[in-house]
Amino acid sequence: MLVEDYEVEVASPECDLESPIYVAKVALSADISEAIPYVNATVEKGEFVPGLPALVFREGGRKYALRPREILISNITERPEALALARAMVGKINRIWDDRENIEPSYDSWEKPRVLDLLKLLPGTNCRECGVPTCMAFATRLSEGKTGVEECPHLARPENARRLMSLKELCG
Repeated sequence: MLVEDYEVEVASPECDLESPIYVAKVALSADISEAIPYVNATVEKGEFVPGLPALVFREGGRKYALRPREILISNITERPEALALARAMVGKINRIWDDRENIEPSYDSWEKPRVLDLLKLLPGTNCRECGVPTCMAFATRLSEGKTGVEECPHLARPENARRLMSLKELCG
């Protein structure tokens, strides 16, 4: 077991102290630097920064940031939820660390596609059928991994097959 103890601090985001969404900061008793590349190998679209080391990824509608002695978790709707999420992530890190002999560490980093590159491939109808007001807003959400290409109904049309394929390649 790598992390045996930790403390959780829950706060509103610094940019909006009245927000109903919370951020959890998990202070770890152990340095997880060596475990981060193994965790990176098990998550999708991890943004890995080897020099720190740090790893940012999304899982279950939340954004996680792993650093040597802390975990940050965003998009928490209830304070008690933070404790459960922290416990689950610490457990996941410990399981991955314990199984590291069977995991090839990854030092690769997923790079978010550029919004303008995505926008060029969208139909440009600004139809709002995807749930956002413009194709630019949709491209931004795609870039951030907050939505998928399948949410644009126009991309399902045969005449947009090339666009769809190119977008899937860019978004992973």
